Amino acid sequence: MPAILNFCSGFSAMLATVATLTLAADYCPRRAEGFAFAVLMSIINLATALADNVGSFLYTHLFHNNLPPPVLISAAFTAFAFVLVPLLRLGDKRQGEPAASRSQLEPKGPAAR
Repeated sequence: MPAILNFCSGFSAMLATVATLTLAADYCPRRAEGFAFAVLMSIINLATALADNVGSFLYTHLFHNNLPPPVLISAAFTAFAFVLVPLLRLGDKRQGEPAASRSQLEPKGPAAR
């Protein structure tokens, strides 16, 4: 059972990471996708390590090995993230399409003059 739980947890984490990085690549300036990827991966790795340590500390010291409170805190932060999704202003943009603001930022080539 723990192997199935670990697999599902890893799969959902990678699915969320790929979706986040794809969205960021669509919205970052042209030819800066690698830099955006590196920065976001650094933030994700730092946040994961920090969340593991803070969650372990809370579980052990604050909640005295009681599991439901950390689960509720995790659910509350996830719900808060869903509240922030409309602030992304995605509109009708489909996956893989460049964002409208990205095309406006790109310099005009010789053919567009």
